[in-house]
Amino acid sequence: MKTLNLGMTVLMLAIFVAMVGTAATYPADARFMPFVIGIPAIGLCLLQLFIDLKRKPAAAKDGGEPNELAEAEARIRRMTGRDVTFEVARDSTIPQEEFLPEAEAARREKILWAAFLGLIAGIMLVGFHVMTPLFIILFLRYLADYTWMRAIISGVIGAGIVLGVFEIVLRNELFRGLLTNLVLNALGG
Repeated sequence: MKTLNLGMTVLMLAIFVAMVGTAATYPADARFMPFVIGIPAIGLCLLQLFIDLKRKPAAAKDGGEPNELAEAEARIRRMTGRDVTFEVARDSTIPQEEFLPEAEAARREKILWAAFLGLIAGIMLVGFHVMTPLFIILFLRYLADYTWMRAIISGVIGAGIVLGVFEIVLRNELFRGLLTNLVLNALGG
C-alpha cells in the first residue's frame, strides 16, 4: 500500500506542478486562483514525499506485514528508550463485518482514483458541461447504488447547481473540452 500512496503523491505533485506551470502563462488575474491552490499543494506534496521516503517500515509482529501500530511502537521506543506495547480494543458497538479487509479497501480506493482520473480526462475531452452531469449520474448509479431515475434527477440538479454557481453567479466560463471545441469550430460556432 505504501507504493500506491507514494505513487499517488507523485501523481498529485505532477498535476499541481503542471497546473502552476500552465497558469504562469496566463494574465495576472487569471493565474491568481491556480497559484493560490497549486503552490501550497506543491509544498504539501513535497512534504508528504519527504515523510514517506524518510519513514522506515517497522518490523511486524509475528512475521507479518509491517503495520502502523508496530511503527508507532518503534517511534515511542526510540523517543523514550523503553519498550512500549499498544493494545487496541475494537469498539464493541461496531460489528466486526463493518471493518473492510485491506484488499477490499485498496480495491475501492483504486476504483475511486479511476473515477477521479476518468472525470479529469472527460473534462479535458468534452468539458465541464457534459462531464459534470454524466459523472454525477454514473457515480451515483454504479458506486452509490442509486436507481437510474434517482441518479439522473440528482445528477441534473447537482450539475445545474455547480454549473449555475460558476457560470451565472461567478461569471466564469467553464472549459468546453478539446473535442467539443473542435466540433464547435468545425460547425462554425
